[in-house]
Amino acid sequence: MVRYLHERREKNCVLGALSTDTFIHEIAEILNNDVFEPFVQVLIDQFERVVIVMDHTRYHISHQMQDFYRENSDCLYVEYFPSYSPELDSTEQVCRAIKKWLSVRFWRTKEELKDQLVQGFKEDFVMVPIYGHLLS
Repeated sequence: MVRYLHERREKNCVLGALSTDTFIHEIAEILNNDVFEPFVQVLIDQFERVVIVMDHTRYHISHQMQDFYRENSDCLYVEYFPSYSPELDSTEQVCRAIKKWLSVRFWRTKEELKDQLVQGFKEDFVMVPIYGHLLS
């Protein structure tokens, strides 16, 4: 029997962004405006001009983030997936691949799980074709 030292309700939340050749991620305790805004700023700093296509999660569409998008409209374009369409979101494919990869890994603590996540995000399998759904 395997005993985990962390509580089930403890979790690692992952923000992810795919470009044609890289997966950028942030692991946090919770996901909210205070985590998402700096993550988007990192994308802007790294790529200079950014197009983000995302779902309608509450912190994506908050007033704070809408203000941030407007303030950065010279280098940031935001578009949203249609509601209830996770099959269009390539980061969802990455999450499925990571969960499958993690299922055969061992960790005892939340920190060890975080280390496994970081290692997994460096693997080639996370680079799913980001435009594949448009080709069919």
